[in-house]
Amino acid sequence: MLLAQANTALRDLFNDLEALLLGMGDDVTKTERKYYWAYRTIKNFACVEVHPQANTLLVYAKVDPTTVELVDGFTRNVSKIGHYGTGDLEIRITDHAQLSQAEPLIAMSYANS
Repeated sequence: MLLAQANTALRDLFNDLEALLLGMGDDVTKTERKYYWAYRTIKNFACVEVHPQANTLLVYAKVDPTTVELVDGFTRNVSKIGHYGTGDLEIRITDHAQLSQAEPLIAMSYANS
């Protein structure tokens, strides 16, 4: 996976994101896929891709993008765009401030799963 190619800051950010995802509930499990990690209860609620070249984590969440305010460069509607994993809302995380901003969206996705 591309996590091995990531710098220390991006790996730390990934570890913090993973702690958030796994901390959503005792029923959360993680599955490693070829290009991403899937976090699920009964169904996937978040899929995470690591992009070391862009120093970015992409989270695909099961949130209807029409129900939230999309922020340019942070969230986007990918319901009609092919991507790995499941979920129609893409969340782009490059730092801990964005991780904090993403937390309510991730919680919403967890509640929807």
